Amino acid sequence: MISLARIDERLIHGQVAYSWTMAYKSDAIMVIDDEVSQDQFQKDLLAFACPKDMKCLVVNETRAVELLQKYEGKKIFVVVKHPKVLLNIVKNGLELKSINVGGLYFKEDRKQCTKTVYVDEGMVCIFKELNSLGVELDTRTTPSDESQDLIKLL
Repeated sequence: MISLARIDERLIHGQVAYSWTMAYKSDAIMVIDDEVSQDQFQKDLLAFACPKDMKCLVVNETRAVELLQKYEGKKIFVVVKHPKVLLNIVKNGLELKSINVGGLYFKEDRKQCTKTVYVDEGMVCIFKELNSLGVELDTRTTPSDESQDLIKLL
């Protein structure tokens, strides 16, 4: 079971590793990223950023679907860089009730929604599609922040 799905371009960092995984009790952190999963150096860095008592998985989208189905009884915190990854896993049959959108940072072609969420037109379309599939989209920087409905901010 997915304890929380979060979009954060930084993937695993202190806030994710400790604040979020404590608030959403998790057995493991799973980074889903096709490119990062092929880079051993990046995988090692992400594993180093995980709490030592927590399993760290860095996998591609195909492997993520397999593992999330296999370990349905475990609480897995999922983190991705881009919403397209989560749309793909939903389309591959995994149920996702909600997504926390936390760290999509400034780039030239992005519009600001919150202090830490900037989206481009492609992301807006993906978020709207996820929402139409019944996925709630909230935006918070930390677990204690007030939740905002991302769809209302787009």
